[in-house]
Amino acid sequence: MSTQTAKFILYNLAGKEKDYYLVDRVNLEIKPNAIPKKTVAHSIIIIDRSGSMSSDIDALKDTLIKLLTLDEYSNSQLVISLISYSSQGDVTCHFQRIPIQEVMSRNSPYLEEIQKISASYLTCISQSLQLAKTLIKVGELTAITLHSDGYANDSSPTTEIKALDAICNELKYLDVFVNTIAYSPYSDFKLLAKIANNLSGSCVQAGNIKEVYDAIYSTANLLTEAVGISIEEALGSDYSYQVFFSQTAKKIYGTSQTLKILGLKPEDEGIIYKYKQVTKDAYEQLQDIPVMQNHESVYAFAKANLAEGNLNTAKYALGSTFNATLTEKHAKALTNHDICNFAQDIDIVLFYPDVLEKHEIFDEVKVNNRISLLELIQIFAEYRQSIIVNIKNLQDNYQRKGVKRVKGVRDENGELIKPWLQTENIIQGDYVEMGVFEINRNTATINMLVNRKVKLVKAEDKTPIIEVAGLLVNDLATFNNYTIVSDGEINVKSLQVKISNKKAFNLLKDKSVIDAEKFDFHAEYTIQLDNLPLVPFDVSHSSIDDLFTQLAEIKVVSSIISAYLRDESDVFIPEQLDELKKYYLSKNLYLNFPSTNDYTDLNEAINNGKIDSRVSYKIDIGSQDILNLSKLYSANKFLERRYEAYDKETGEIFTSPSLEMVFNQNIAFRPKSISARMKITKVDELMKPIFDDFLGLDNNHRVAEILSKVGADILVLVLQAKHSGKNVSKEEIIAAMTAANSKLEQYTDKIYQEKISPLVFYIGATGLLPDEILAKAMTAEEVAAKYPNLQFSKHEQEGTFFVVSDSIISVYAQTEYYSK
Repeated sequence: MSTQTAKFILYNLAGKEKDYYLVDRVNLEIKPNAIPKKTVAHSIIIIDRSGSMSSDIDALKDTLIKLLTLDEYSNSQLVISLISYSSQGDVTCHFQRIPIQEVMSRNSPYLEEIQKISASYLTCISQSLQLAKTLIKVGELTAITLHSDGYANDSSPTTEIKALDAICNELKYLDVFVNTIAYSPYSDFKLLAKIANNLSGSCVQAGNIKEVYDAIYSTANLLTEAVGISIEEALGSDYSYQVFFSQTAKKIYGTSQTLKILGLKPEDEGIIYKYKQVTKDAYEQLQDIPVMQNHESVYAFAKANLAEGNLNTAKYALGSTFNATLTEKHAKALTNHDICNFAQDIDIVLFYPDVLEKHEIFDEVKVNNRISLLELIQIFAEYRQSIIVNIKNLQDNYQRKGVKRVKGVRDENGELIKPWLQTENIIQGDYVEMGVFEINRNTATINMLVNRKVKLVKAEDKTPIIEVAGLLVNDLATFNNYTIVSDGEINVKSLQVKISNKKAFNLLKDKSVIDAEKFDFHAEYTIQLDNLPLVPFDVSHSSIDDLFTQLAEIKVVSSIISAYLRDESDVFIPEQLDELKKYYLSKNLYLNFPSTNDYTDLNEAINNGKIDSRVSYKIDIGSQDILNLSKLYSANKFLERRYEAYDKETGEIFTSPSLEMVFNQNIAFRPKSISARMKITKVDELMKPIFDDFLGLDNNHRVAEILSKVGADILVLVLQAKHSGKNVSKEEIIAAMTAANSKLEQYTDKIYQEKISPLVFYIGATGLLPDEILAKAMTAEEVAAKYPNLQFSKHEQEGTFFVVSDSIISVYAQTEYYSK
C-alpha cells in the first residue's frame, strides 16, 4: 500500500475556520495470492411485504422473477435465498440456499412460492436480518439486499432500533455485505443508509419498481465476479476517522473504528482515506503538504458523516469543498427526503467527477455578507411607525402559503351562506403602516401582521353599524397575516415602502438595502428581500435547558383558566356577550367572522389546480419524557380522563365534566379509579399534580408556584381563599383569572421571543444546529431506544432528533395545502 498526505480546513457555512485535518491516502491493492481459489456466492434477497406495499407487490414479484432469469445465465454457481417480512413474527423464508438453475427450472415450486407473496400489516425489519444471519455459511461471500418502503415500527420503533443495532453488530464479524434499497420517498433512508454504512454496503433510493430492479440486479451482478476476500483496516492511534472509497465498486463507507471491506471484484480499485485532526498551528507549520479543498477526500468525508448522522459535519465538509452549487442546494437538508438527495448528489460527484465541470466552484465558502433578513426586520420593527408599505403591490404579488378562507358557512348542499355583515376600510388608499413581525414558534416562518381600521356595515344595503352591546363599533380593526418567510424560504421578494424618518432612511441606506442618494419622503423605495441571507451565521443562542418544563406547566395552568373563562368576561354580562356574537365580535372586541375553505372537495380542488401541497418543516422543543407541547391534553379532556364530577347532595355523577363546573357550590371533583386499559404516561405525571392543586384535592402548591413565577399573585390569593372555604364572588374569580391568563401569555411569549423562536428560525433557515450545540442527528427509533417514555405521531416518526442537555429538538415534515 502506498500513502500520500494532503490537508484541508473544515469551514462552517459562515466561511469561518472550524477544524483542521491532515488526510493520508492509502491505495488499496488486492493481491492475487490473497484471493480465495474458490468462492461460492450466496445472494439473500429480503423484500418488504408490509401493507404499504399492497399496490406494488405484484410488480415487485414480476421484477424478482425477471432478475432470477438473468442470474441463471450470468452466474450458474449462485445460490439464492428469498425472505419477506411484515409484522413482528411474520417473517418468511420462501426458499433457502437453492441453486439458481433449480429456482428457474420448469414448474419450479420456488417460482410458485414467489407468486404466493401478498402484502399485509406493519414493518419489522430486524427479524428478516436475524433470519438471514442463520443462512450464512463460513467460507463463502454472502450479499444481502434489504428492501424497505417505510419505517421499522413493529413491535415499536424502540425495540426495532435496538434489534437492528444488535444484529448489525453480529453481522460485522461475518463475510457478508448488505446493500439497502429505500423504496418510496417515505422510506427511512437514514436508517437504511446507516445499516449499509455499517455493513460494507451501499444504500440507494428507488422511486419506482424499475429502480428497485436496477438496485437488486447490481448486487446480483456483483456476485458474478466478486471475490471472497475480506480486508480489515485498523484505524490507527493517530487518526480519528477513516473512509473507504472505490469508484469502480461504487462504494463509500466510513467509521471511527476498524474498516471491514467486502464485495470487491479482482479488478476493483480502492482508496482508504485516514483523517487526523490537528491544531491550527500544526496545520500552518506543515507548509510542504498540499491543500486540497475541492477534493474527493473531502466529499467522501461528507458522505460518510452523512450516513452516520453527523449532519453539521457533513454540511461543513460540503461547504469546505467551495462547491457553491451543492452547498446552496443542500445546506438546509434536515429530513429523510432532503438527506437522500444530499447523499445522491455526493455519490454523483465521487463516481462521475466530470460533473464538477458544470458546478460553480469558488476559492472560498460562498457566503452572503449582506445584512440578514432577521436583522432587517428588527429595523422595521424599531421604525415601523415611520414606514408605510404599498399594500396593493404586496397583495398583487403575494403567494399565499395556506388555504384561502372565505367568510361564511356552507349549508348541507355545500352552498356558501355569507355573513349578514361585512367590513369597509375606513382609510382608503394603497398604503398601510408597516406591520408587526412575528417569528413562528415551531417553523422557520416570519409573518407580517397588518392592521387596518374598518367599520361594520350590513351586507345587504351597506348601512353602517354604530353601536353594539352599548359600545361604539365604528372604529374596529382587521388583521391580515402576510408570510414573509415560509419554512426557511423567502416568500415575499420585495416590499415597496415610503419612509418619513431620515434616521430610518440613513440606517437602511447604510445597510445597502436602499439604493438612493438622498432622503425623499415622497419617494417610494423598493427593498429587495430575496437577495439577503435569512440569519447571521455568527449569532449565539440562549440555552434552552429547563425551558420545556416551564412552558408545559404554564400551558397546563393557562389551559385550565381558558377553559373556565370560555364563556365568561370580566367586562361584559352574558347578554352583552350574546349580542357581540351576533355581530361577529369576540369578548375582546376582535372581529370574528365565520369562515370556510374556498372549495368544497379537496381532491377536486387539487385536480383542477386550485390547491397544491408543500412540505412544511416543524421544529419543536421537548424533554426526554415528552416530545413537545402538543402531547399535553386539553384541560377539559384531561379533566374527563382523570376525574369525575358529582353532585354533593345527590351523589349523581356528571357524564361530561368541564372546568366551568369547578366553582359551582353544589359540584365536587374526585380522581377516577385507573382502569386496567389506561396507560399512565409522563404527560399524566406532569398534569395531574397541577390539576389536583387547582381542584383543591392536594395542597402541593404547584399552581401557586407557577402563578407566582409570572407575577399572577392575585389569583394565588383568590384560589387560596376559595379552597379554605371563604366566600369569593364569581366576578372576583373571573377578574383574577383574566389578569393571570394575560400574565401567563406574556411570560410564554417572552420565552419564545428571546430563547426559542430565534433558535427554531435558525435551524429551519439553515438546516444546521448552532455551532455551540454539539448533538448528533438521531432517528425516531434511535431516540426512542434511549428515551422509552417518548411518544411519536406518524409525522414525528419520520423526523430527525437532537438531544441537547436535558432537551430534545425534533425536526419533522408535514404536508400543507395552499391556494394557488
